[in-house]
Amino acid sequence: MQKLCIYFMLLIALTACGSSEPEELILLEGEQADEVADFLLSYKENMIESVNTGDFNKLEPYLITNNSFYHSLRRYSSDLHGERSTKELDHFDVQAVYEDEIGEIHSDVDEVVTLYEHGEEKKISRKLRFELVRGGDDSFRIVTIKERK
Repeated sequence: MQKLCIYFMLLIALTACGSSEPEELILLEGEQADEVADFLLSYKENMIESVNTGDFNKLEPYLITNNSFYHSLRRYSSDLHGERSTKELDHFDVQAVYEDEIGEIHSDVDEVVTLYEHGEEKKISRKLRFELVRGGDDSFRIVTIKERK
């Protein structure tokens, strides 16, 4: 269990090193914010399913392939599934959605998951910031996920 927590923290640390903080964030509301919130909830539900079933392919439409975040998340999901750990989504709340000066989307999310590992249950609460870009087909892709303070 400790090994998997270390992997997840490394995953967040790697993504935090890969990008700089935006200088200005403009709050998005209405349809744009709802679209981001729906995308992120769908991602999280599929991420939980990926861990529980071992099928990482469901996450492909949400990610930019072949970057460090992608490979770290793939490893994290595979390791959890390999150790027969499962996850359950207890709470996922998109607090705010922003756009920065170069058109990237940032979203602050509060989440609570339950990790079932080695017969033990552990509640994990996180405050996260997702960074997204729009792909060529105008769909969102996750660039990074950082823990926020």
